[in-house]
Amino acid sequence: MGVALLGSAAALLLPPAAARGEVVPVHLKARPAQVKVAPGVKMRAWTFNGTVPGPVIRVTEGDTVEVTLSNAKKRRWKGHGSFHSVDFHAAKIAPSLAFTDVAPGKKKKFSFVAGTPGVFMYHCGTSPVLEHLGLGMYGMIIVDPAEGRPPAQEVKLVQSEFYGRVNSGRLHPSLKAMRRKPPRYVAFNGRAERYARRPIEVPVGEPVRIYMVDAGPTGASAFHVIGNIFETVQPDGNPDFSLSNVSTHLVGAGGAAVFELTFPEAGIYPFVDHSFRSADAGAVGRFMAVDGA
Repeated sequence: MGVALLGSAAALLLPPAAARGEVVPVHLKARPAQVKVAPGVKMRAWTFNGTVPGPVIRVTEGDTVEVTLSNAKKRRWKGHGSFHSVDFHAAKIAPSLAFTDVAPGKKKKFSFVAGTPGVFMYHCGTSPVLEHLGLGMYGMIIVDPAEGRPPAQEVKLVQSEFYGRVNSGRLHPSLKAMRRKPPRYVAFNGRAERYARRPIEVPVGEPVRIYMVDAGPTGASAFHVIGNIFETVQPDGNPDFSLSNVSTHLVGAGGAAVFELTFPEAGIYPFVDHSFRSADAGAVGRFMAVDGA
């Protein structure tokens, strides 16, 4: 078991989980990187492993997750954001021991048992958390139930917001904008309109499972697929609790859900944050249902 970077179409198909009871090493490096956040717009982000969102981490219920967080040297950071940490929503552990700040050029190790199946957010928890999230320090961890899930094509989506002014093709984020203004862009997997331009291909008549995290940092997501109804929705991906026949489901900032559905016929099915200010800011995409996909 390892981690898979977000971004490419292939990365939407998540790898199989490790066997139950394994020790899974997870290496995260806090470092700045230039990323594309919207068509023709780039931003200097704070990241885990150089991407926004950070890598997808996938384990099995009962696995021990051994986390190593390293922090880039201070000369690489601009401004005051040089200390970083990582907070796993999948962990039951004292945050005062595990989720503490790491100084530039240093590293920290801790471990936890992934005892609760589902899909969860992880993120930098260093103050001000709003700024660290607004600059890109978040990702997804999937904890598969020990008994597994039924076969399906699996898609992962992390929704998040970007704030600030745009000048000459560059977003200039600011804590002031994060506190006072609506987001300039709302994105799936780090880029506004990413899958509006490059639809996600799914099969007709076969189960599709969407792992979805709302990284915020502030807004909730009213997730909806136009022309379809979710057969099941599992808040936080909890396999013991499912809602049936749901058209739109609210995922709060920091929350997550597993959505399962089947596409009845070939065609294009848009998906949106049904809070349409967010959709207008880029939280839109498309599934392309294909026979025999």
